[in-house]
Amino acid sequence: MTTKIDDLINKMELARNRLNANMEKAIPQVDIYPSWNLKHLMDHITGWDELGVSAFRTHSKGETPEMVVKFGIDQYNAESVSARKELSLESSRQAYDTARVELLKAVREMPSEELTQKFPAPWGGMCSVASVLRILISHELEHAQHIEEKLNNPTDSD
Repeated sequence: MTTKIDDLINKMELARNRLNANMEKAIPQVDIYPSWNLKHLMDHITGWDELGVSAFRTHSKGETPEMVVKFGIDQYNAESVSARKELSLESSRQAYDTARVELLKAVREMPSEELTQKFPAPWGGMCSVASVLRILISHELEHAQHIEEKLNNPTDSD
């Protein structure tokens, strides 16, 4: 299983590199999504990485992660971005980078037998470390693709 996790970590790094490359081309003040600019997107992704860190560390202790996403993903996203509204763009970028380092650290420090165990996901249902990593990879690739589309067609609206 460690090899599979290592492969997923590599894919996470590739997805993050693609997202970062596209974010570097975007104008920070311009909306990428309706009412979300680059800072909001970083704050959004930071929230999911921090949620993963919390869930993984709680699972590593043999405890059940708290159900954090109680009122749906859209509500969680809105609250996560709103909680970071006072951060500067630079501070948001720092939190975004730090959250990813902490997420990967939590995965690497997890005992190998816990990497395959199912545990209650903070958004409901059951998950494994691998399934969460696959979700995060897909999530970032989706955002990277959206930014590419916005950069290639800046006049298109959502």
